[in-house]
Amino acid sequence: MRKTTAILLVFLLLLGLVHPTDSFVSAMYGTKTIDGNLNDWTASDLIAVGQDTGLAGANLDRLYVAWDDQYLYIAIKTNNTEHWNTVLGVGIDIDPGTGNGYVGADQDGDPSNGFEDIWWRNIGFGGGYAIDYELYFWYDSGNQRIGGGDFKHWNGNGWDDVGIGNVKYASSPDPSFGTVELAIPWEALGGRPEKIALIAWLAGDGAHSSAIDTLPVDPDVDYPTAGDGEWTDGDILTSLAEISVAPKTIDGDLNDWDTSDIVVVGHDNGLAGANLDKMYISWDDQYLYIAIKTNNTEKWWPDYGIAIDVDPGSGNGGTTDPWAKNIQFSGQFLPDYIIYAEAQNGEITWMGMHDWTGSGWGSMGNVKDIGDYAYVGGDQGIQTIEIKIPWSALGGKRSKFAIISWIAGNNDGDSAVDTLPIDPAIDYSNINSEWTDQDILTNMFLCEWFLMADLTASITGPTIAGLNRTTEYRVTVKNLGSLPASDAEVRAYVNDTLISNWTVDLGAGEERELTFTWKPNETGRYTLKVTVDEDNLIEEANEDNNVITMDVDVVWVGKIEVDGNPDDWPTAELSNNTYDVVSGTFIWKDAENDHRTDKDIYLSETDYTSSHADLTEVAVTKDDHYVYFLFKFRNMSNMKLGANGATFIAVPIDYRDGGKAGRFAGSMDTGSVIEWDIQMAVNLKCSGCTGDTAVMPAGNSVESMLYFIDPDNNIVTVNGAVVAVNLTANTVEVKVPVEVFGGATKFSFQVATGLSWGGGVWNFGDPFNDDDISDAVDVLSDKPTKDEVLDGYLDYYIKIETNGIVKEANAVDYTLVRRKMELQEFWGNFIALNRYYGVWHFKNDYERYLELREYFENATLPDEIAEKVREYEDTVTDLLKLYNEGKESIDKGNAAFGASLKIFRAYTGLKRVLKEMEALKVTVEEGNFEKLQHLEELSKNLTKTIDGNLDDWSVPQVAVDEAGYGQDGADLKALYVDYDDQFLYIALTTENRASWRIAYGISLDYKDGGYTGDQDSWGKKVSFSRGIDAQLYFFWNGEFFGDPGTSTITSAQLVLWNGTGWEYKDLQLVGFYAYTGGAEDGLQTLEIAIPWEALGVKPGEINIVAYVTGQGAGDSAVDSLPLQDAVKDTEPGQEWGDADTFTQFATVTTE
Repeated sequence: MRKTTAILLVFLLLLGLVHPTDSFVSAMYGTKTIDGNLNDWTASDLIAVGQDTGLAGANLDRLYVAWDDQYLYIAIKTNNTEHWNTVLGVGIDIDPGTGNGYVGADQDGDPSNGFEDIWWRNIGFGGGYAIDYELYFWYDSGNQRIGGGDFKHWNGNGWDDVGIGNVKYASSPDPSFGTVELAIPWEALGGRPEKIALIAWLAGDGAHSSAIDTLPVDPDVDYPTAGDGEWTDGDILTSLAEISVAPKTIDGDLNDWDTSDIVVVGHDNGLAGANLDKMYISWDDQYLYIAIKTNNTEKWWPDYGIAIDVDPGSGNGGTTDPWAKNIQFSGQFLPDYIIYAEAQNGEITWMGMHDWTGSGWGSMGNVKDIGDYAYVGGDQGIQTIEIKIPWSALGGKRSKFAIISWIAGNNDGDSAVDTLPIDPAIDYSNINSEWTDQDILTNMFLCEWFLMADLTASITGPTIAGLNRTTEYRVTVKNLGSLPASDAEVRAYVNDTLISNWTVDLGAGEERELTFTWKPNETGRYTLKVTVDEDNLIEEANEDNNVITMDVDVVWVGKIEVDGNPDDWPTAELSNNTYDVVSGTFIWKDAENDHRTDKDIYLSETDYTSSHADLTEVAVTKDDHYVYFLFKFRNMSNMKLGANGATFIAVPIDYRDGGKAGRFAGSMDTGSVIEWDIQMAVNLKCSGCTGDTAVMPAGNSVESMLYFIDPDNNIVTVNGAVVAVNLTANTVEVKVPVEVFGGATKFSFQVATGLSWGGGVWNFGDPFNDDDISDAVDVLSDKPTKDEVLDGYLDYYIKIETNGIVKEANAVDYTLVRRKMELQEFWGNFIALNRYYGVWHFKNDYERYLELREYFENATLPDEIAEKVREYEDTVTDLLKLYNEGKESIDKGNAAFGASLKIFRAYTGLKRVLKEMEALKVTVEEGNFEKLQHLEELSKNLTKTIDGNLDDWSVPQVAVDEAGYGQDGADLKALYVDYDDQFLYIALTTENRASWRIAYGISLDYKDGGYTGDQDSWGKKVSFSRGIDAQLYFFWNGEFFGDPGTSTITSAQLVLWNGTGWEYKDLQLVGFYAYTGGAEDGLQTLEIAIPWEALGVKPGEINIVAYVTGQGAGDSAVDSLPLQDAVKDTEPGQEWGDADTFTQFATVTTE
């Protein structure tokens, strides 16, 4: 990095001082006031700068162009100092490049005069341009003003009058036009096209004169010695400015970006895969558009960053980098938003947007969910990136903003190696040292957009107000435009009755906060309305955003005001996990940090902590109208309403006989021990929720902030129930009408919290399905949550007794009762099961055993199989003895349980023997022992010892994971391939640190055709860019949600594609394999030898990919060799169930 003072290049000044080239001009969306004053035109609108003609009354200076949905705006500035009789012309080509339009025509019938335009000036057009519309104005030097004008359309043979009256125009009092502004309706131009080309010129006041000056400067005008000959020489104008006047299409193709959209050009840093070329910027009424073009020629893995400062010079914004890069920001430009894109192998795998919260960077999510992006990539890396961001995501339209883009390494601590615009922090003379140095970026490209006055209003305040309570509402009035607004009238109404009004002055970008109070005297629903400039006395860019409304429910307010403020609740000094009844209120103090934190590492939207779901207090009270609940949490400032992973509270309530001991709401996979009648659920990942505070009525959806369900999981409508949240106060309050309790004076309730994803809570067990593993984060209990819900039940509950207030409360721990009942039920069921079904199974299976024994006695068997049959006979003799002992005692009272165990062991043991004997019978019938004998002969030709030990392997790896990608029980390290005349040898190594229940797959492409489709031979959601001819699959029977498994390979198959389907072969009958590993660290090595004859051919080349999948059908891959995007395109926890397409293979030549 250069240790020099950063010099801020203010591009606006550069644009004003130099002749703008195609690389440094831009025409943008914007509305203009047509008054002859150019103070609403910015450098972003500048299209062309003229060349000094030296003529005091015919000297064009600057051409500006802008557009909005209704008009094309053109402004022309001259450097004239004398009043001359000249004419000003403007030619517009609405379909440049087509050749349709006027290029020149003889209108006076005298070919010697050349061609004539609408005012018979000798001006034509070429270079691929043919104008469709022409405007003219003549200057009356005697009266020193524009004397009139003309506006016509070329119909193919001549000119049709459009009417100058359709054009708004104005000029300044300066000599000879001075400055001229035009507003031409798109309607008058036949509608708004995608692109136009235009040029302006000055000509003499007589027929057959020609252009003396043009904007843009045209080569057919003789500069700098324009004189008498230039007035009448005849000109073919070819330097029209092309301007896009349509929203950009986000597809990665920059064809709809003009050179006029280029704002900066980069410096070639010499890096083949990290080289920025150009940055484009454009905008319209809805979106900011940004495009990046690179000079990449190789596909590296860099990260692309874009910073946006929406209030340059204010000192507001971030100084750090949200992706932990060694990048900082300083000076007048501090970003408020940063976009980061991750590139891998010529593809963008993720693009996210971050906002500066005032103290750090927040995540706004994927740019696809905010606006849109597209790119062009491939073997030469990322070539282009296009992005559109709604102005609403940037806090509204901004009249001034600044942007910088950069490219950096993909690791934490890396820094920038290229920027647009060029920043002094990048030392291009020593670029290889730039990857890991520290960069303090100080330079951004400054954009200005003139916005007319644009007044908006918003209301904030409670959506539920108390009857006869004074409620305050805040009105924020803002001027989004670039012009001040004076004497703006602001009015507030309740049901169209004026309640307050103000008159305010607002500068450009200024906002004012106003307040009014309201004290309703009747319950019901009211509409608050605020208007700004209701009488349309102020000219605005947008007249459709001057009215805002909000519905407010007025309700009776009793003992507690449900507003998120806990100050009206009584307090008590209590020890952890104890309770008391104080002033008619039950209060429970919950221990802090006793919640489950397993999911904290995934909580990106709540600062990677679940403190917002860690209960510290639960309180309940009552008055004549409502039962009130208070929930306090350790710290809720880490989240916003609507955040993924926000607080979820489930409260089952039992107030009468006949309920059901069902499950907790939100699919929490937690059982309740009370027979509840109704359940209350608070969901702070509610639909449409934002901010830190809210007061909301109960809804009728699981995505409502408050809802109720019955024991059958049906939504129950509860009118009058209200929830209030104040994240700053760490508080949730709920009030429930007493009618819900049906007049009961006693009720029981439980409390559990979770992490909401919107329609339910995050799973702690199976990521995709309900199971018996509780998803509760914290519970009301005297035990830590992980202990309380270990068996999937919440046994702790509170019993409340009321008499107008809370009179008494008692805590009940149902654990011992439930477990005793479960054990008794298990014993009874176990004895009954074996008394009837155990006896029945043993009798039936013993008959089948006798049949199989007879079969083997009559068959000719190899010695090793005959020996195995004798071992089965001895085992069954022992099982028969055990069965008879159990059967004799099964009805003898206290001996029944021991007897049932004997029967259970006897019939389950016999089933295992039968299974093995049936398989042995198949081996005999199919002649598989012959296959085994053949394999034994083949094994003598093996050139490697297949024992799981790779010491005898000398070939290099064909694929290796150098990045350390993988998960504890699914982490591939290296893939080896070797061969000889008779065998293909394959070996895998892992870096597993746990034994998980998973499948290892190896897919081979070695001949034409093959399988590519959606689910492979084991039903995994994997597909292939190459046709697969064979697959090897191994099932590792490790731990799976509490079931320890065997930590061995329990199934191994070679599966061949026959063109229409799969043929399955037991690998131990056609090849060889061995492995190392166990319960502590899963599979460690896997060694395989497959005879070429089993594959049907010894090919000249084989392509191979290895991968790890989940244990079930429908699972997908989570790691692979070669490592590729297919297993990295979602979060690791989501990879198990997505769909993967493998595009990268290791290629081995076998000739």
